[in-house]
Amino acid sequence: FRVIDDEVAAEEEARKQITRRDERNRSLARYLQAQTNRLMSELNSAARYVASILPDDLDGRVAVTARYLPSEELGGDSYDFRWVDDDHLVVYLLDVSGHGVEPALLSVSVHNLLRSGTFDSEALLTPDAALTELNRLFQMDRRDGHSFTIWYGVYQASSRTLRYASAGHPPALIQADSVAPERLSSDSMPVGVASRTDVETSTYRVRLGAEMLLYSDGAFELGLAEGAHRTLDELQAAYTHVATSPDWTLDTLITELQDRSGSEACKDDCTFVRLSIP
Repeated sequence: FRVIDDEVAAEEEARKQITRRDERNRSLARYLQAQTNRLMSELNSAARYVASILPDDLDGRVAVTARYLPSEELGGDSYDFRWVDDDHLVVYLLDVSGHGVEPALLSVSVHNLLRSGTFDSEALLTPDAALTELNRLFQMDRRDGHSFTIWYGVYQASSRTLRYASAGHPPALIQADSVAPERLSSDSMPVGVASRTDVETSTYRVRLGAEMLLYSDGAFELGLAEGAHRTLDELQAAYTHVATSPDWTLDTLITELQDRSGSEACKDDCTFVRLSIP
């Protein structure tokens, strides 16, 4: 009987241990779920803040529209366009390397710096000076290894002149009169990669009725399977096909890219900025 009683007691103790272990596991699961919910809430709040600082569409002498398609993770795309005086429109699109909170914070920092008035008018209206100063301020060894690409342009309405510079960013596409788009790019390295970098400002005479498209590198992956990329020629072909249609919009272009790939998936942040210059 003592043997049987010992076995019963051992089984009862084992059941109690299992019950205590299950309760600890349930408690841990509740804690982890609460932490996950809090983290997701904070990330959603951060994403809403990033979206809130981006400019609304612009009408007037130059019409500017933009579309920001975030990925499932918080990313580092940012853009801006605004008249800094009666004659000069500044437009840029930047893309920070990586995903998560750090790239988003870096993107916001650059955006707020360019909006804050820290740069004087001469630097703000001189693309190579602006990018050189950004490179000095945002070295990647002081930013947890994050660099960023940027396309930066200044349009002068009185002379119909576009002055632009690019740091590792895909070229802008511009076209008019149903002519094949031209690519506006430069060979400078992304901002933050090197302590010193050579940036050159290029000048482009804008024809009447011109359309210009800026985009982040997420456009090369929009709607494609994991690991797949479209070429610049393929992206340009889609843009050319859409831009020759009357009353086209950025939504039309996005649908075109998705239809060509058969999916709406967005593996990376994807941003488009369109300028219509009559």
